[in-house]
Amino acid sequence: MGRPHDMRPLIISGNELRAQAVKAARGLGFDWGRAKYVGEGVLRAERHGLNGLEGFLSLRDNLNTGPSSLTPTMLQSGGSIKTNAVDLGIAMADGLALMKFHTPGSFIVSGCPLFLGILCYGLTGSTRALHVVVGETPYLVQDNFIMPLVKKPQKIGQQQSCYISECTPTNDICEPLGRFALDEDQAKLLEQFASRVYAPATEISRLSGAGAGLQDND
Repeated sequence: MGRPHDMRPLIISGNELRAQAVKAARGLGFDWGRAKYVGEGVLRAERHGLNGLEGFLSLRDNLNTGPSSLTPTMLQSGGSIKTNAVDLGIAMADGLALMKFHTPGSFIVSGCPLFLGILCYGLTGSTRALHVVVGETPYLVQDNFIMPLVKKPQKIGQQQSCYISECTPTNDICEPLGRFALDEDQAKLLEQFASRVYAPATEISRLSGAGAGLQDND
């Protein structure tokens, strides 16, 4: 995604955003399975107006790239758990079939916008929905959909308290965003991490048809 050093944001598609996030996660040390969760989580958060990419990049110096130590039993214990978006998101996505939040689960989450995106991805193909209160703003999260339940949601900070409970799915689906603007610093960081695995796509190669596949290598 290299480009001339001007101040204009780089406009990319959802597929490109997801692919670069997956490659960056691989460059940071995640295996392919966990990197896919990161890429899908970033995309779903950004499609619904949340700063999923910023959430991911904010965690870059404090990520545990191995398997999460969080278990379904721990996640339903009722105590407040301090963790990060990737650990919590993947642990919940993998264990959702075994978990019922009749008593709200309480968490303090770093990279919180990314957590909502990974949770949304974990609900893919499900008819289930979760009510997630982030700070003071309630959200409904279900298959491919994240919706604030207030007219003026507060901006989600990169570390927030989250309370999770069961709720009824909605049919009130809005049109997700399809194009995304990366500022220069974000684009550089993605390129830096992605280049540890594959040479990242450049602006020239993208326009000439290379696209944003996981094996772009020009």
